[in-house]
Amino acid sequence: MTQLLCYSEPEATRCAARLTDWGDDEKGSWIAVDRTVFYPQGGGQMSDRGALTLGTQSLPCSLALLRDGAVRHYLPTLPESLERGAPLQLAIDAPFRLMASRSHSAGHLISHVVETLRPGLVPDKGHHFLPGAYVAFQGELADEPESFLRLVQQQTEAAIAASLPVRIGARTFSDIAALRPELADKIPQQPQIRTVAIGDYRPFACGGTHVSHSGVIGALALRKIKVKNGVRISYELLSD
Repeated sequence: MTQLLCYSEPEATRCAARLTDWGDDEKGSWIAVDRTVFYPQGGGQMSDRGALTLGTQSLPCSLALLRDGAVRHYLPTLPESLERGAPLQLAIDAPFRLMASRSHSAGHLISHVVETLRPGLVPDKGHHFLPGAYVAFQGELADEPESFLRLVQQQTEAAIAASLPVRIGARTFSDIAALRPELADKIPQQPQIRTVAIGDYRPFACGGTHVSHSGVIGALALRKIKVKNGVRISYELLSD
């Protein structure tokens, strides 16, 4: 099992750890450790990238995945000599983490704006990778699509300017299902479910990383709206 410091110490960008396992799979060569600052790819969010230092070797890592409770950190090659329990240093690319968090929070915020403006549109999926980020909704849009996109852009910009607090919490399945009955069948039935709430909007069940308030998202452009088998809105961050 790997302790995920992105949850317990979200501001941490480096940590010491010990080697627990290594191997090769369809994604490449990997190392697992007892604790990590890397966010493993999932929940619509790209993984952190950074480096692992083992002895005198610094090993770049561009992908981390959670497999059976252990985070696998993928490397170009495995060092020749590995020993379980060996100490390592892990460090993530902090600006990249911030960008991923901004994109994830932006996706949530757009979804909040859309479902508030048109309650018949139900948030269905968020893909927060950059480039190519989008949020998708079930339901039909009666508005002219481009006019609606401009309205969502305006409302999202206002919410960003308001610097709404982003709160991480935990709720029971029954609590979150009661708050979001339309999404209950997509929420894992676990004793405690991590939630993310922006301002006074209803929280989403979410395991990703986020900014501290909506103002950190910065300049944002809603680039495209697609109305077919639901609604999809594509977006991108405009500032570093």
